[in-house]
Amino acid sequence: MKILMLCDAYFIDFQYQENLIAKSYIKLGYEVVVITNTNEKILDFINDIHDNSLPEKIEYDNGVKIYREPYSINILHRVRRFKNVKRILDQEKPDFLFSHDIQFNIGDLVDYKKKYNTRIIMDYHADFSNSGKNWVSINILHKIIRKRYLYRYKKYIDKIYPVVPAGEEFLHKIYGISYDEMELLPLGCEYDECEKFRKETDIIKLREEYGISPNDIVIITGGKFHKLKRTDLAVKAVKKINQKNVHMIVFGTADKNHEEYLKTMLQDAEGANIHFTGWADSKKIYELMAISDIALFPASQSVLWQQSIGMHLPLIAGDAGGQDMSYLNQNGNLIKIDAPDINEDFIKEILLDLIQNPEKIESMKKGAEKTAKEYLDYSIIAKRTLS
Repeated sequence: MKILMLCDAYFIDFQYQENLIAKSYIKLGYEVVVITNTNEKILDFINDIHDNSLPEKIEYDNGVKIYREPYSINILHRVRRFKNVKRILDQEKPDFLFSHDIQFNIGDLVDYKKKYNTRIIMDYHADFSNSGKNWVSINILHKIIRKRYLYRYKKYIDKIYPVVPAGEEFLHKIYGISYDEMELLPLGCEYDECEKFRKETDIIKLREEYGISPNDIVIITGGKFHKLKRTDLAVKAVKKINQKNVHMIVFGTADKNHEEYLKTMLQDAEGANIHFTGWADSKKIYELMAISDIALFPASQSVLWQQSIGMHLPLIAGDAGGQDMSYLNQNGNLIKIDAPDINEDFIKEILLDLIQNPEKIESMKKGAEKTAKEYLDYSIIAKRTLS
């Protein structure tokens, strides 16, 4: 079977959902074709920098065939339509169609479906925390432009998959889609990679590089440093604990707008067992998680939540608003911090309770293992999309 995925962006060697679910389809023995834009630099995509003069090209990523296509329409980087989708559909003749979010080429997929009776599914990544943040976005972009386009073709879409519960709420309130038309498809983890790094990482040796003993407690946090992520609270909480056997690993970097934020964090960490590693690629993040005991992310949704669970780590995560991650707490593996409690003292008390009761850590680790195996493994998630 050949699966065609249509997505805004696809960056090779990144651990995003599009990459990992495509990779999982390949592992399951399917062919995968991706249609995406010509932008290969993630920061350019994030900052709406796009050179539409770049030509179409084909490249490959772990067996995934990628068509990089220029836009035929690009209105303020919000309404975009790819060139050549109909031609690629006719060339590739896929058996299954997957639109990541509301793409303005869904009409091309529907025309193909009418001809060949294929299935179409759509996942959805927007919610009130990452989209619809102003009147124009809600009332023009979503309620008029995107909604009208989606409803023109909705009856041909076999399933709509929000990736977080907040996405279900957004689709219901803004688009009027009933809950029984949707099914939660969580962002997951590449569990076989997690298993590989858990088994192959030399934990004692890597801990020694940071001056950490085998029996010490290690808390990991990090990502892209931004005030909204509140990584500084994790740093301050661990410094307040001030125990010789408790260490924190902080991986990641700051962009030029948050260099002062990072500088202040480094100052706050002075004199404590807090180790800043700098930028870490996906391999390094896996290794750092393999030597850790607890994952802590004070605020802001991140795929690092799922990766931590895949690495069998108890997860402490903050819901700063509209980012309830309780659905990941399948087996007592997660501690959620509500918005009013996202502060260094509350985090410190949660950590102390775990540090002083190691049996709780072990129980949460077992819960994380079960959750990863049964719920978040991308091979399971990929199979669900095809059922």
